Amino acid sequence: MRKNKLSFQERAGSLQEECLCFCEEASREAMFQAPIELPEGFVIDPAEAVTNVTWNADSLSCVSERCFIETGPEPDEIAVQFAVRLQGTVTLLVSVSPVRNQYGQGNGAVSVIHSAEIDQVVYYSDEPDDCPDFSDIRIENLVVVPPFYGSPLSVTGTIVLVPEPDQRSYVFTANSGDSTVSVIDTEVNTLVSNISLSDIPTDLGVTLDKAYTYVLHGNANLVSIINNETLTVTQTTPLAGAPRKIQFETGGEFAYILAGGSSIYEINISSQTITNTFTVSPAADDFALDPNGQFFYTTNSGIWVVNKYDIKTGQLIDRLSNLETPNVIETPLIGDFAYLENGELRPNVVSVIDLTTFSKSSQINRLFDGLITIVFSDDGTRAFFLEPFPENLTVVDTAQHTMITTASLPGASDIAVTPDNQYIYAAQPDDNTVTVYRTSDYTAVSVIPVGTGPAAIAM
Repeated sequence: MRKNKLSFQERAGSLQEECLCFCEEASREAMFQAPIELPEGFVIDPAEAVTNVTWNADSLSCVSERCFIETGPEPDEIAVQFAVRLQGTVTLLVSVSPVRNQYGQGNGAVSVIHSAEIDQVVYYSDEPDDCPDFSDIRIENLVVVPPFYGSPLSVTGTIVLVPEPDQRSYVFTANSGDSTVSVIDTEVNTLVSNISLSDIPTDLGVTLDKAYTYVLHGNANLVSIINNETLTVTQTTPLAGAPRKIQFETGGEFAYILAGGSSIYEINISSQTITNTFTVSPAADDFALDPNGQFFYTTNSGIWVVNKYDIKTGQLIDRLSNLETPNVIETPLIGDFAYLENGELRPNVVSVIDLTTFSKSSQINRLFDGLITIVFSDDGTRAFFLEPFPENLTVVDTAQHTMITTASLPGASDIAVTPDNQYIYAAQPDDNTVTVYRTSDYTAVSVIPVGTGPAAIAM
């Protein structure tokens, strides 16, 4: 969505010219409750009742209202938007059947005309004439409510005034060279926004429901949170140490951030607040979450240990101390294993850790000269190992833990994989670009200019 930022002076001038308020909350739905009086001597059993609703929205109209919307954390980071408001009446013909007499005989129906008054903002737009198509209105969630305390039988439901838009799929890059996050629309592989940040972004991650992007600022001990619908920064959270890596638990409720090596922060995604802080000892080089949401794991290459902690209490549960210099560790969203890069002298191995027994079960059939990252596909069937050298991508079948193929992604610092496993987006900081590769043959199909120095990428 396009945003036209205003300076403080421009905002003040606009306020003098016309009274603009900050945008109110929008809702695409309206609830209704239609009471139904039954003829004397007749009854409806709510357990078997069937309802039908038809509607008419001829008296409904659309108006557009200008208002301010916040585009960032600073007071002068605002923009003018057009609030699309629906006003008028939706007339409902509500029918309920079967209607029977007191002896359980009959199979009739009873109907009532109910008027639902509408006066609400349904969404925001950059365009002043962007009104919805009233033919898209739907009636959902119909429930027959039995009489109680003298109230008549009634039918409740939801009028869906405007259907939810299809969620757009974005790729985000953390650009350390100009302190921005670039946003790519994956449907057309085009840059749609460069979001300015107060500090240098060093890493980032997207919540599992795709609603927010968490941006780590390793130089400033901060985490910025971007609303992926408005593409604006909505929250900045300070930490006691430099954030280094972010993970999201499979339940979708919490984000976990490794900061300063010795702390794991738990952030409630809904409230965007820190709900717990765990101290890990020794300090961690890397960490990963258990796919079942019960534990987290840390590595320390200095004393050759992998620790297992309870994610609810932060208590140390178990440890592995028989693997040389454990470094990068990663787990899939679905599975019972972790991949761990370890080895005292390069090239290194990638060990397969059985999380059920918390022991090494096997290793990948290839040696690696220092991994940048390990990325799993959403379905957990593939893993992608990225190295910093020419033939730098290794694709692994996670069912057999065996290498499938290798490919070259020149200059890639990080990668993101589409949910259907058909494309890889590679961030290239030296070229200020993101290249899209087709996974059927690993050929480049698109090159997208982004901000300066895209060091990390997420989808």
